[in-house]
Amino acid sequence: MRRALILLALGIAGCGHPATVQECEVIVERITQLELGKRTALDDPKTLEREVAEAKKSLRTATMKECVGRRITDRAMRCVREADSSKTIIEECFD
Repeated sequence: MRRALILLALGIAGCGHPATVQECEVIVERITQLELGKRTALDDPKTLEREVAEAKKSLRTATMKECVGRRITDRAMRCVREADSSKTIIEECFD
């Protein structure tokens, strides 16, 4: 489920600038944090950090292929950082 959400969000289009590796990693990290927080009560920051790192590692190839270099706006990145759910990121940040 998480992989599908991230890949959907990474299908970025529109005006702006080419997405950097760092921006794409922020998107992956934010969606992962929101999905993990929704499914589990991860109160331990180290556990959450480890889970996010594992997700980023497993999605690195898809991130590079589906996100890096695609057009992204500053507004979209701000939306990603402020989103309170992965659904918000998918439905509102990249329209």
